[in-house]
Amino acid sequence: MTEIEDQAEPQGTSSPSRRSLVGGVGLTFALLGLVAAIMSPWIIDAIEPERKPIDEVAVELATKIKDRLVAKAKRQEYVSPVEADTGFNVAEWYPAGTIALGLCGICLGVGGFCRHEDVRITGSSVAVGLAAIVFQYFLLLAAAIILFMLVGIILSAMGIDLPTP
Repeated sequence: MTEIEDQAEPQGTSSPSRRSLVGGVGLTFALLGLVAAIMSPWIIDAIEPERKPIDEVAVELATKIKDRLVAKAKRQEYVSPVEADTGFNVAEWYPAGTIALGLCGICLGVGGFCRHEDVRITGSSVAVGLAAIVFQYFLLLAAAIILFMLVGIILSAMGIDLPTP
């Protein structure tokens, strides 16, 4: 046997150019999801610049809570004001799209692993997709914690104590 025949690829394996096709596509989706998750505060601000500042949102939420407590104290039913429908809002769907990109990266990475593609590519696809999802949820959790802290500060400044069960 010659040296070229010894290095020949065994039958039944794919060519090197197709060896990590599904995992590579998954890694691409996962990287797009991670970049979208990291850039989401700036992208959402560029797309939707007319959003209310968080202090105004916190004041409105604190006022609604105060109105509900006053209505409950007077033994009346609280009727919330009707808010106008603004239609499709990109800022509401952007986090879901980012999470979907990360999830597609994970699924394609697992699919590539099942097809016995390169483990480094498929593993990277799963890890980066998971990082995109975790980072997006971290941003949502951080925003929720800041909002709750602001509402608590505003309610305490108004002299309102929330009843404990």
